[in-house]
Amino acid sequence: MYVVLDVISRAVLHIEAVRQLSASSAVTALRQGVEVLRQVGSAEPVVVMSDGGSDFTSLIFGQACQELGCWVRAKVSQPGGMGILERVNRTLKYEWIFREDIGSIAELREQCGRFREWYNRHRMHSALGYTYPWDKLLSSAKSLFAA
Repeated sequence: MYVVLDVISRAVLHIEAVRQLSASSAVTALRQGVEVLRQVGSAEPVVVMSDGGSDFTSLIFGQACQELGCWVRAKVSQPGGMGILERVNRTLKYEWIFREDIGSIAELREQCGRFREWYNRHRMHSALGYTYPWDKLLSSAKSLFAA
């Protein structure tokens, strides 16, 4: 799975469940996640952080990142880096996917959509002062227009 996360709000913007990892799937996930940011009013260039997997260091992923902003390779231990995404992945697996009896990729995709809704709008986050990621994302987008 590819999970696209807004690091500041911790909102899960998109989850792409695929049978096999690939650069084109990574690009698809990235573009769909950024589209969510655009829909809430964020038009700024994005900084894409990922690990150094071959799907993220490919030419087509690099080109997509350049179109949207820039790409930075991040490490798990780096402040504001991959540790946040690894935590979301762990929550997805242990609080959601492993508790379900999923029999197909279609069911997995449906569960990922339900997880995204729950994680963003119904699960309070201590790192956000016990608020919801979606509320934080919307308030961040609104503050861009207030300036």
